[in-house]
This record gives sequence, C-alpha cells and structure tokens, in this order.
Amino acid sequence: MDIIFIDRRKPTDAVKILQMKAKKFFQNKTKIVIFPEGKRNNNFTKLLPFKKGAFNMAVENQVPIIPIVISRYYFINNKKYIFNRGHVIVQCLEPVSTEGLTKDDVPDLIDRVHSNMERVFKEISEELMSTLPSDYPLETLN
Repeated sequence: MDIIFIDRRKPTDAVKILQMKAKKFFQNKTKIVIFPEGKRNNNFTKLLPFKKGAFNMAVENQVPIIPIVISRYYFINNKKYIFNRGHVIVQCLEPVSTEGLTKDDVPDLIDRVHSNMERVFKEISEELMSTLPSDYPLETLN
C-alpha cells in the first residue's frame, strides 16, 4: 500500500504527482482508493459533489472505477470530536468502464457514478438507521 500526499494549495503540482503515481500503480495492477468528495463530509445525509481528479485519472489510464459506498456514520459526536462504538454498511457496486472515454466524457461519468452512489448511500443508510434504538441521540451528529 502506498499513500499519495498532495498539496491542495498547488493544484498543478498535485495533478502531476497523481499522474506520475497513477501510471506506476496501474502498470503494477495496484488498486487506488480515492474518496472523490475530496474531504470528510460532515453532512451525514448525502454525498458531497465529486472532484474530477479521480475520474480524470481513471479515464486517462483507461481503468475501471469500482464504486464503494459506505453508509452514514451515526456514531460520531461532532460537538465533542468523539467516535463512539458503531457500525456501517459497505457496498461494492459494479465496475464502471472507462474504456474509450476521453476527458470530454468526465463530467457525464462523474454524474452517473455520483447518482448511483448517492442512491445506494441513501438505501444502505436507511437500512442501517432502522436498526438503531428509537431513542438513539442522533442530534450529536450536527
């Protein structure tokens, strides 16, 4: 496993680093895990818009995207910065081919993947939340 650190204040440098590392990883058939929202999401009810870097990387290297959706985190107390005990549901979706796509196709690709992941996120989050006691203190999430 490797970690790619990028400086978001220098987007041009970040892109160069990602391109260089991605080429090496894909040649070695190594998977790359990217959180396409670009940061931790404090809104536990929906996904943030996706950044385009991961999608550009996949299209440039003609590798599939394997969306992995994690349900909402009900066990985080944002006010006290505490992770309580809890669980999540993780669902792997069907791979999305990038074969034959170009940079011009990236916005549509992002929309399709985001839409599908958002739908699944809501489904598995509802499933998870239905297992909690009715008096669970969810107000600690906001």
